[in-house]
Amino acid sequence: MTKPHGRAAQLRQVLRVLTLLGRPLRVVILQRLARAPGTAGELARALPISRTAVVQHLKLLEAAQLVDASFHGRRRVYYVRIEGLEPLVQWLTSLRSSASQ
Repeated sequence: MTKPHGRAAQLRQVLRVLTLLGRPLRVVILQRLARAPGTAGELARALPISRTAVVQHLKLLEAAQLVDASFHGRRRVYYVRIEGLEPLVQWLTSLRSSASQ
């Protein structure tokens, strides 16, 4: 059984993820990176925002551990961190389980 403190921490992470994903562009960025890793420039060319704006969104997603990056030469290539979504998946599973009882 999860301790109350652990549940509170998990809920804070879930709320952080939901808040971040409340911006449609961040959802689109996450979806694109789930299909294939990419650079901020590549993402910006596919979106109606500047590279600078994409970088700002990526920084927030990275801070929440939803994306990470690796360097390929001078290029920073971003990719989705599936484990960053785990608190949200666990919470939704718990919610579904509670609702079906």
